[in-house]
Amino acid sequence: MEDLPPSSSDPTLPTTPEARAAYIKEAQGKRDLTGLSRLFEAELLALPAFAKAMAPYFAQSQPHMARMYANAKAAAYIKGPMLLKRAGAHFVEIREEAAHDLWEIQQKKLFDLQCRWRAEQITLPGVRHTQEFRQWEKYIEHCPWLPPITADEVALYKDYLRSDSYEPNRNWSWQAYDTFRSSAAGSEDANDEDDDGYDSAERQAYRTLPSWYRYHDAAIGASSLMALPDVRGEKEAYYIGITEADKAEKLAAQRGRGDMAASLPWHPFIGAKDYSPYFQQFETPAELPRLLRWYEADRADTLRRNGYLYEATHWIERALESQASPWPIAAHSDWRLAVIAAGMRAWGHQLADVLTEVWQEQEQGRTLGLPVTGPKVYGDRKPFAELDWAEEETYQPKFILRGRELAGEPRDFNF
Repeated sequence: MEDLPPSSSDPTLPTTPEARAAYIKEAQGKRDLTGLSRLFEAELLALPAFAKAMAPYFAQSQPHMARMYANAKAAAYIKGPMLLKRAGAHFVEIREEAAHDLWEIQQKKLFDLQCRWRAEQITLPGVRHTQEFRQWEKYIEHCPWLPPITADEVALYKDYLRSDSYEPNRNWSWQAYDTFRSSAAGSEDANDEDDDGYDSAERQAYRTLPSWYRYHDAAIGASSLMALPDVRGEKEAYYIGITEADKAEKLAAQRGRGDMAASLPWHPFIGAKDYSPYFQQFETPAELPRLLRWYEADRADTLRRNGYLYEATHWIERALESQASPWPIAAHSDWRLAVIAAGMRAWGHQLADVLTEVWQEQEQGRTLGLPVTGPKVYGDRKPFAELDWAEEETYQPKFILRGRELAGEPRDFNF
Protein backbone atom coordinates (compact mmCIF):
# COMPACT_ATOMS: atom_id res chain seq x y z
CA MET A 1 0.00 0.00 0.00
CA GLU A 2 1.06 3.58 -0.58
CA ASP A 3 1.87 5.78 2.35
CA LEU A 4 -0.71 8.38 3.29
CA PRO A 5 0.16 11.98 2.48
CA PRO A 6 1.65 13.72 5.52
CA SER A 7 -1.31 15.10 7.50
CA SER A 8 0.61 17.15 10.02
CA SER A 9 3.90 17.51 11.73
CA ASP A 10 2.56 15.53 14.73
CA PRO A 11 4.78 12.41 14.96
CA THR A 12 2.13 10.53 16.97
CA LEU A 13 -0.29 10.41 14.03
CA PRO A 14 -0.13 7.45 11.62
CA THR A 15 1.44 7.76 8.18
CA THR A 16 0.46 4.42 6.59
CA PRO A 17 -2.97 2.85 5.94
CA GLU A 18 -2.13 -0.03 8.30
CA ALA A 19 -1.04 2.31 11.07
CA ARG A 20 -4.12 4.48 10.51
CA ALA A 21 -6.47 1.50 10.83
CA ALA A 22 -4.76 0.39 14.03
CA TYR A 23 -4.83 3.96 15.42
CA ILE A 24 -8.57 4.31 14.76
CA LYS A 25 -9.35 0.88 16.23
CA GLU A 26 -7.42 1.68 19.41
CA ALA A 27 -9.06 5.10 19.73
CA GLN A 28 -12.52 3.55 19.31
CA GLY A 29 -11.73 0.95 21.96
CA LYS A 30 -10.54 3.62 24.41
CA ARG A 31 -13.31 6.02 23.35
CA ASP A 32 -10.54 8.55 22.70
CA LEU A 33 -12.52 11.37 21.11
CA THR A 34 -9.60 13.81 21.33
CA GLY A 35 -7.16 11.47 19.59
CA LEU A 36 -9.54 10.72 16.74
CA SER A 37 -10.39 14.40 16.34
CA ARG A 38 -6.69 15.28 16.00
CA LEU A 39 -6.26 12.65 13.28
CA PHE A 40 -9.33 13.66 11.31
CA GLU A 41 -8.55 17.38 11.63
CA ALA A 42 -4.98 16.86 10.37
CA GLU A 43 -6.20 14.72 7.46
CA LEU A 44 -8.82 17.27 6.46
CA LEU A 45 -6.37 20.17 6.57
CA ALA A 46 -3.95 18.19 4.36
CA LEU A 47 -6.64 17.45 1.77
CA PRO A 48 -6.34 19.63 -1.39
CA ALA A 49 -10.07 19.41 -2.00
CA PHE A 50 -10.73 20.96 1.41
CA ALA A 51 -8.42 23.91 0.72
CA LYS A 52 -10.17 24.46 -2.62
CA ALA A 53 -13.63 24.28 -1.00
CA MET A 54 -12.62 26.87 1.62
CA ALA A 55 -11.13 29.36 -0.85
CA PRO A 56 -14.31 31.50 -1.21
CA TYR A 57 -14.61 31.96 2.58
CA PHE A 58 -12.97 34.07 5.24
CA ALA A 59 -9.52 32.65 5.97
CA GLN A 60 -10.22 31.94 9.64
CA SER A 61 -13.14 29.73 8.65
CA GLN A 62 -10.77 26.96 7.61
CA PRO A 63 -9.33 25.95 11.03
CA HIS A 64 -12.68 26.39 12.76
CA MET A 65 -14.51 24.23 10.25
CA ALA A 66 -11.73 21.62 10.27
CA ARG A 67 -11.99 21.31 14.06
CA MET A 68 -15.80 21.10 14.08
CA TYR A 69 -15.81 18.65 11.17
CA ALA A 70 -13.21 16.45 12.89
CA ASN A 71 -15.15 16.46 16.18
CA ALA A 72 -18.36 15.41 14.43
CA LYS A 73 -16.57 12.65 12.51
CA ALA A 74 -14.80 11.39 15.64
CA ALA A 75 -18.08 11.31 17.59
CA ALA A 76 -19.67 9.27 14.78
CA TYR A 77 -16.75 6.82 14.82
CA ILE A 78 -16.94 6.34 18.59
CA LYS A 79 -20.69 6.47 19.24
CA GLY A 80 -22.06 5.21 15.93
CA PRO A 81 -21.18 1.51 16.19
CA MET A 82 -22.47 1.35 19.76
CA LEU A 83 -25.69 3.17 18.93
CA LEU A 84 -26.36 1.00 15.90
CA LYS A 85 -25.76 -2.07 18.04
CA ARG A 86 -28.10 -0.69 20.68
CA ALA A 87 -30.77 0.04 18.05
CA GLY A 88 -30.45 -3.51 16.78
CA ALA A 89 -30.74 -4.82 20.33
CA HIS A 90 -33.88 -2.72 20.87
CA PHE A 91 -35.35 -4.09 17.64
CA VAL A 92 -34.68 -7.62 18.87
CA GLU A 93 -35.99 -6.80 22.36
CA ILE A 94 -39.38 -5.64 21.08
CA ARG A 95 -39.77 -8.73 18.93
CA GLU A 96 -38.74 -11.04 21.76
CA GLU A 97 -41.15 -9.34 24.14
CA ALA A 98 -43.94 -9.69 21.57
CA ALA A 99 -43.09 -13.39 21.21
CA HIS A 100 -43.18 -13.82 24.99
CA ASP A 101 -46.50 -12.03 25.27
CA LEU A 102 -48.12 -14.17 22.58
CA TRP A 103 -48.16 -16.93 25.19
CA GLU A 104 -50.69 -14.93 27.20
CA ILE A 105 -53.19 -16.02 24.55
CA GLN A 106 -52.40 -19.64 25.35
CA GLN A 107 -52.55 -19.03 29.10
CA LYS A 108 -56.08 -17.69 28.72
CA LYS A 109 -57.09 -20.71 26.68
CA LEU A 110 -55.58 -23.01 29.27
CA PHE A 111 -57.41 -21.18 32.05
CA ASP A 112 -60.74 -21.52 30.27
CA LEU A 113 -60.07 -25.23 29.84
CA GLN A 114 -59.25 -25.46 33.54
CA CYS A 115 -62.58 -23.86 34.44
CA ARG A 116 -64.46 -26.32 32.24
CA TRP A 117 -62.41 -29.27 33.53
CA ARG A 118 -63.15 -28.29 37.13
CA ALA A 119 -66.85 -28.13 36.27
CA GLU A 120 -66.48 -31.66 34.81
CA GLN A 121 -67.70 -30.49 31.42
CA ILE A 122 -64.61 -31.90 29.69
CA THR A 123 -61.71 -34.26 30.20
CA LEU A 124 -58.14 -33.44 29.22
CA PRO A 125 -55.45 -35.97 28.28
CA GLY A 126 -53.40 -36.94 31.31
CA VAL A 127 -54.82 -34.31 33.69
CA ARG A 128 -55.49 -35.92 37.08
CA HIS A 129 -55.74 -33.06 39.59
CA THR A 130 -56.03 -29.28 39.62
CA GLN A 131 -52.38 -28.64 40.46
CA GLU A 132 -51.34 -29.97 37.07
CA PHE A 133 -52.68 -26.75 35.56
CA ARG A 134 -50.11 -24.87 37.65
CA GLN A 135 -47.49 -27.19 36.19
CA TRP A 136 -48.64 -26.59 32.62
CA GLU A 137 -48.64 -22.85 33.37
CA LYS A 138 -44.86 -23.05 33.80
CA TYR A 139 -44.35 -25.23 30.71
CA ILE A 140 -47.18 -24.01 28.51
CA GLU A 141 -45.09 -24.14 25.33
CA HIS A 142 -44.97 -27.94 25.78
CA CYS A 143 -48.70 -28.48 26.39
CA PRO A 144 -49.75 -30.94 23.65
CA TRP A 145 -53.51 -30.44 23.73
CA LEU A 146 -53.73 -26.64 23.51
CA PRO A 147 -54.95 -25.53 20.05
CA PRO A 148 -52.51 -23.28 18.19
CA ILE A 149 -52.89 -19.50 18.13
CA THR A 150 -55.07 -18.23 15.31
CA ALA A 151 -54.95 -15.01 13.28
CA ASP A 152 -58.19 -13.83 14.92
CA GLU A 153 -56.69 -14.33 18.38
CA VAL A 154 -53.61 -12.34 17.37
CA ALA A 155 -55.83 -9.53 16.09
CA LEU A 156 -57.77 -9.42 19.36
CA TYR A 157 -54.56 -9.41 21.39
CA LYS A 158 -53.23 -6.52 19.27
CA ASP A 159 -56.39 -4.58 20.11
CA TYR A 160 -55.69 -5.31 23.78
CA LEU A 161 -52.08 -4.07 23.49
CA ARG A 162 -53.36 -0.78 22.05
CA SER A 163 -56.13 -0.38 24.61
CA ASP A 164 -56.22 1.40 27.95
CA SER A 165 -56.76 -2.03 29.53
CA TYR A 166 -53.26 -3.21 28.62
CA GLU A 167 -50.98 -4.06 31.53
CA PRO A 168 -47.43 -5.21 30.81
CA ASN A 169 -46.58 -8.76 31.78
CA ARG A 170 -46.52 -8.84 35.58
CA ASN A 171 -45.37 -12.45 35.96
CA TRP A 172 -48.97 -13.40 36.63
CA SER A 173 -49.83 -16.67 38.28
CA TRP A 174 -51.81 -17.42 35.17
CA GLN A 175 -53.60 -20.55 36.39
CA ALA A 176 -54.18 -19.55 40.05
CA TYR A 177 -57.87 -20.43 39.93
CA ASP A 178 -58.40 -20.58 43.71
CA THR A 179 -56.67 -17.25 44.20
CA PHE A 180 -58.71 -15.54 41.49
CA ARG A 181 -61.96 -17.00 42.81
CA SER A 182 -61.18 -15.93 46.39
CA SER A 183 -60.33 -12.43 45.23
CA ALA A 184 -63.54 -12.18 43.20
CA ALA A 185 -65.49 -13.22 46.29
CA GLY A 186 -63.76 -10.51 48.32
CA SER A 187 -61.92 -12.86 50.67
CA GLU A 188 -58.37 -12.19 51.80
CA ASP A 189 -56.68 -15.44 52.80
CA ALA A 190 -53.51 -14.76 54.75
CA ASN A 191 -52.24 -18.21 53.90
CA ASP A 192 -52.79 -17.85 50.17
CA GLU A 193 -50.24 -19.80 48.16
CA ASP A 194 -49.48 -16.76 46.03
CA ASP A 195 -48.77 -14.37 48.90
CA ASP A 196 -45.17 -13.53 48.06
CA GLY A 197 -44.60 -10.65 50.43
CA TYR A 198 -46.08 -7.85 48.35
CA ASP A 199 -47.90 -4.97 50.00
CA SER A 200 -51.70 -5.12 49.99
CA ALA A 201 -52.17 -3.17 46.73
CA GLU A 202 -49.59 -5.24 44.84
CA ARG A 203 -50.93 -8.49 46.27
CA GLN A 204 -54.47 -7.62 45.24
CA ALA A 205 -53.27 -6.85 41.71
CA TYR A 206 -51.70 -10.29 41.47
CA ARG A 207 -54.76 -11.99 42.96
CA THR A 208 -57.27 -10.62 40.49
CA LEU A 209 -57.85 -12.00 37.02
CA PRO A 210 -55.14 -10.85 34.60
CA SER A 211 -56.23 -7.84 32.58
CA TRP A 212 -55.90 -9.82 29.33
CA TYR A 213 -58.42 -12.37 30.63
CA ARG A 214 -60.91 -9.61 31.48
CA TYR A 215 -60.38 -7.83 28.15
CA HIS A 216 -60.81 -11.07 26.19
CA ASP A 217 -64.09 -11.98 27.88
CA ALA A 218 -65.50 -8.46 27.47
CA ALA A 219 -64.44 -8.30 23.81
CA ILE A 220 -66.08 -11.57 22.81
CA GLY A 221 -69.14 -10.96 24.98
CA ALA A 222 -68.54 -13.96 27.23
CA SER A 223 -68.84 -14.10 30.98
CA SER A 224 -65.91 -15.52 32.91
CA LEU A 225 -65.92 -19.29 33.03
CA MET A 226 -65.10 -18.97 36.73
CA ALA A 227 -68.85 -18.70 37.18
CA LEU A 228 -69.05 -22.44 36.45
CA PRO A 229 -69.26 -24.68 39.55
CA ASP A 230 -65.92 -25.94 40.85
CA VAL A 231 -67.03 -29.56 41.11
CA ARG A 232 -63.56 -31.05 40.91
CA GLY A 233 -62.07 -28.52 43.33
CA GLU A 234 -64.72 -29.33 45.91
CA LYS A 235 -64.02 -33.04 45.62
CA GLU A 236 -60.31 -32.45 46.09
CA ALA A 237 -61.02 -30.18 49.07
CA TYR A 238 -63.04 -32.99 50.67
CA TYR A 239 -60.10 -35.40 50.61
CA ILE A 240 -57.62 -32.71 51.62
CA GLY A 241 -59.87 -31.93 54.57
CA ILE A 242 -59.78 -35.58 55.68
CA THR A 243 -55.97 -35.54 55.62
CA GLU A 244 -55.75 -32.22 57.46
CA ALA A 245 -58.16 -33.46 60.14
CA ASP A 246 -56.05 -36.59 60.57
CA LYS A 247 -52.91 -34.46 60.80
CA ALA A 248 -54.52 -32.17 63.39
CA GLU A 249 -55.58 -35.18 65.44
CA LYS A 250 -52.05 -36.57 65.43
CA LEU A 251 -50.55 -33.21 66.38
CA ALA A 252 -53.03 -32.94 69.26
CA ALA A 253 -51.97 -36.39 70.45
CA GLN A 254 -48.31 -35.35 70.25
CA ARG A 255 -49.01 -32.24 72.28
CA GLY A 256 -50.89 -34.36 74.77
CA ARG A 257 -47.76 -36.47 75.23
CA GLY A 258 -45.71 -33.33 75.76
CA ASP A 259 -44.08 -33.49 72.31
CA MET A 260 -44.47 -29.89 71.16
CA ALA A 261 -41.71 -29.75 68.55
CA ALA A 262 -43.85 -30.90 65.63
CA SER A 263 -46.50 -28.23 66.23
CA LEU A 264 -44.26 -25.23 66.90
CA PRO A 265 -44.86 -22.29 64.52
CA TRP A 266 -42.30 -20.63 62.26
CA HIS A 267 -40.52 -17.67 63.78
CA PRO A 268 -42.31 -14.43 62.76
CA PHE A 269 -39.01 -12.91 61.55
CA ILE A 270 -39.25 -15.14 58.45
CA GLY A 271 -42.40 -13.39 57.27
CA ALA A 272 -41.61 -9.94 58.65
CA LYS A 273 -41.33 -6.84 56.49
CA ASP A 274 -39.80 -4.68 59.22
CA TYR A 275 -36.79 -6.10 61.04
CA SER A 276 -36.46 -3.19 63.49
CA PRO A 277 -38.03 -5.04 66.45
CA TYR A 278 -35.56 -7.88 66.03
CA PHE A 279 -32.59 -5.53 65.83
CA GLN A 280 -33.82 -3.99 69.08
CA GLN A 281 -33.97 -7.43 70.62
CA PHE A 282 -30.49 -8.64 69.70
CA GLU A 283 -28.22 -5.63 69.08
CA THR A 284 -26.20 -3.84 71.76
CA PRO A 285 -27.32 -0.39 72.97
CA ALA A 286 -24.15 1.13 71.53
CA GLU A 287 -24.72 -0.32 68.05
CA LEU A 288 -28.51 -0.06 67.83
CA PRO A 289 -29.17 3.67 67.12
CA ARG A 290 -26.77 3.81 64.18
CA LEU A 291 -28.02 0.49 62.76
CA LEU A 292 -31.66 1.60 62.93
CA ARG A 293 -30.88 4.89 61.14
CA TRP A 294 -29.03 3.07 58.38
CA TYR A 295 -31.71 0.37 58.15
CA GLU A 296 -34.51 2.93 57.79
CA ALA A 297 -32.51 4.81 55.15
CA ASP A 298 -32.06 1.56 53.24
CA ARG A 299 -35.76 0.68 53.49
CA ALA A 300 -36.78 4.14 52.30
CA ASP A 301 -34.40 3.92 49.35
CA THR A 302 -35.72 0.46 48.42
CA LEU A 303 -39.31 1.69 48.51
CA ARG A 304 -38.36 4.70 46.38
CA ARG A 305 -36.53 2.64 43.81
CA ASN A 306 -39.19 -0.06 43.63
CA GLY A 307 -42.01 2.47 43.53
CA TYR A 308 -42.49 5.57 41.43
CA LEU A 309 -38.81 6.01 40.58
CA TYR A 310 -38.41 2.59 39.01
CA GLU A 311 -41.81 2.52 37.34
CA ALA A 312 -41.64 6.03 35.88
CA THR A 313 -38.05 5.85 34.62
CA HIS A 314 -38.48 2.32 33.29
CA TRP A 315 -41.60 2.96 31.25
CA ILE A 316 -40.80 6.44 30.00
CA GLU A 317 -37.35 5.21 28.91
CA ARG A 318 -38.95 2.37 26.98
CA ALA A 319 -41.45 4.73 25.41
CA LEU A 320 -38.90 7.35 24.41
CA GLU A 321 -36.32 4.90 23.11
CA SER A 322 -38.06 4.51 19.77
CA GLN A 323 -41.19 6.66 20.05
CA ALA A 324 -40.42 9.26 17.40
CA SER A 325 -43.90 10.79 17.10
CA PRO A 326 -45.63 12.83 19.83
CA TRP A 327 -47.42 10.69 22.39
CA PRO A 328 -50.46 11.76 24.46
CA ILE A 329 -50.41 11.79 28.23
CA ALA A 330 -53.64 11.76 30.20
CA ALA A 331 -54.48 14.22 32.94
CA HIS A 332 -53.95 12.79 36.39
CA SER A 333 -53.88 14.04 39.95
CA ASP A 334 -50.41 12.47 40.26
CA TRP A 335 -48.09 13.32 37.37
CA ARG A 336 -45.87 10.33 38.20
CA LEU A 337 -48.73 7.90 37.60
CA ALA A 338 -49.57 9.75 34.38
CA VAL A 339 -46.00 9.28 33.15
CA ILE A 340 -46.09 5.57 34.00
CA ALA A 341 -49.42 5.06 32.23
CA ALA A 342 -48.25 6.94 29.13
CA GLY A 343 -45.07 4.87 28.97
CA MET A 344 -47.02 1.63 29.26
CA ARG A 345 -49.43 2.67 26.52
CA ALA A 346 -46.58 3.58 24.20
CA TRP A 347 -44.84 0.26 24.86
CA GLY A 348 -48.03 -1.68 24.19
CA HIS A 349 -48.40 0.04 20.82
CA GLN A 350 -44.81 -0.82 19.91
CA LEU A 351 -45.50 -4.49 20.68
CA ALA A 352 -48.72 -4.39 18.67
CA ASP A 353 -46.85 -3.03 15.65
CA VAL A 354 -44.69 -6.18 15.38
CA LEU A 355 -47.05 -8.81 16.82
CA THR A 356 -48.50 -10.18 13.58
CA GLU A 357 -45.10 -10.51 11.94
CA VAL A 358 -43.66 -12.22 15.02
CA TRP A 359 -46.59 -14.67 15.15
CA GLN A 360 -46.14 -15.50 11.46
CA GLU A 361 -42.44 -16.17 12.04
CA GLN A 362 -43.34 -18.43 14.98
CA GLU A 363 -45.78 -20.38 12.86
CA GLN A 364 -43.24 -20.76 10.04
CA GLY A 365 -40.68 -21.96 12.56
CA ARG A 366 -43.07 -24.62 13.85
CA THR A 367 -43.79 -25.77 10.31
CA LEU A 368 -40.06 -26.17 9.67
CA GLY A 369 -39.47 -27.88 13.01
CA LEU A 370 -37.42 -24.96 14.33
CA PRO A 371 -37.45 -23.88 17.99
CA VAL A 372 -39.68 -20.91 18.77
CA THR A 373 -39.41 -18.26 21.45
CA GLY A 374 -41.18 -19.51 24.56
CA PRO A 375 -42.84 -17.56 27.37
CA LYS A 376 -40.76 -15.41 29.67
CA VAL A 377 -39.24 -17.48 32.47
CA TYR A 378 -38.79 -15.98 35.92
CA GLY A 379 -36.20 -17.70 38.06
CA ASP A 380 -35.06 -21.27 37.50
CA ARG A 381 -37.17 -24.10 36.19
CA LYS A 382 -36.32 -27.73 35.59
CA PRO A 383 -36.03 -28.79 31.93
CA PHE A 384 -39.35 -30.15 30.71
CA ALA A 385 -37.80 -33.51 29.80
CA GLU A 386 -36.77 -34.01 33.43
CA LEU A 387 -40.24 -33.52 34.93
CA ASP A 388 -41.69 -36.52 36.74
CA TRP A 389 -45.44 -36.17 36.32
CA ALA A 390 -46.03 -39.17 38.57
CA GLU A 391 -44.30 -37.47 41.51
CA GLU A 392 -46.86 -36.45 44.12
CA GLU A 393 -44.77 -34.59 46.66
CA THR A 394 -46.55 -31.24 46.41
CA TYR A 395 -49.07 -30.40 49.09
CA GLN A 396 -52.41 -30.81 47.35
CA PRO A 397 -51.99 -34.05 45.37
CA LYS A 398 -50.16 -35.65 48.28
CA PHE A 399 -52.96 -34.75 50.69
CA ILE A 400 -55.65 -35.86 48.20
CA LEU A 401 -54.13 -39.33 47.90
CA ARG A 402 -53.73 -39.62 51.67
CA GLY A 403 -57.35 -38.52 52.13
CA ARG A 404 -58.51 -41.20 49.68
CA GLU A 405 -56.55 -43.75 51.66
CA LEU A 406 -58.02 -42.59 54.98
CA ALA A 407 -61.50 -42.77 53.48
CA GLY A 408 -60.91 -46.40 52.54
CA GLU A 409 -60.85 -45.59 48.84
CA PRO A 410 -58.25 -46.36 46.15
CA ARG A 411 -55.12 -44.23 46.29
CA ASP A 412 -55.70 -42.56 42.93
CA PHE A 413 -57.41 -39.58 41.35
CA ASN A 414 -60.34 -41.44 39.82
CA PHE A 415 -63.13 -39.80 41.78
